[in-house]
Amino acid sequence: MKSKSVNVLREKKSRIFKFFKKPIKKIYYSTFLISIYFANISSKISIPLTRNNYRILQFKDKYKGKRCFIIGNGPSLKPEDLERLKGEITFASNKIYKIFNKTTWRPTFYMVVDSIVLEENVKDINLVETGTKFTLNCYKHLFNADIYFNNNLNENKRGTFSKNIMESLYSSGSVSYHLLQIAHYMGFSEVHLLGHDYNFKGAISKTKDLSNIKELDNSQIYFSNDYIRDDEKKAGQAPEEMYIGMEKAKEVYENTGRKIFNATRVTYLDVFEQSELDELFV
Repeated sequence: MKSKSVNVLREKKSRIFKFFKKPIKKIYYSTFLISIYFANISSKISIPLTRNNYRILQFKDKYKGKRCFIIGNGPSLKPEDLERLKGEITFASNKIYKIFNKTTWRPTFYMVVDSIVLEENVKDINLVETGTKFTLNCYKHLFNADIYFNNNLNENKRGTFSKNIMESLYSSGSVSYHLLQIAHYMGFSEVHLLGHDYNFKGAISKTKDLSNIKELDNSQIYFSNDYIRDDEKKAGQAPEEMYIGMEKAKEVYENTGRKIFNATRVTYLDVFEQSELDELFV
């Protein structure tokens, strides 16, 4: 008798649970969507309603008036140059860790935004030694970063330069474009690019002769011959979009009294004034 009563009670509980299950799910989902909506709205006016946005806000103008270096992965990048950057604030990206066995330098900030690079190297990327890791919200399931950004992929917005990275970043053919937006938000007045050789097939220049750039494969446009594995899917290049983005970044920086320099030793990127790396450490 007792067993029968217990079974009846269980059946009642089960029916009650099933009855409320769908409404509860709907309420939860609606609440979730509302929270995202208000978080996005608040980010437009730099009010952080999430822990992630609060972390972003902590970097607003934190380095006002200082200089930084954004490291590219071109073939001119040398371990000895990176050694000189110890003590400097540096940004790096993608497979920069391939040079770690030749230098004790490590970047202050590290970012990946290319889905192919991330998916093909997810284990190594999650182990990168760095201060703070950045990526996009859509890669939370792959990359255990410290801060995640929205990335506006609207075709009409490509090449837009974000001054409020809490709301969104914008793409323009290169992770360096994302990093330039972040560096601007952080307040840096002087940014030096290093390792931005811009020597890939289809590169664009308004002042330099590119006729001697051969149709190189991807392994020849990086600092290491083993940068890309033989079995690895290769990320594409977007030369025109990249060039337009760099021009936009230059415009925004100069309009706010700041400057971007290209300290790359061998470069075909002619958007920025050239700076001599050696002279920066005199």
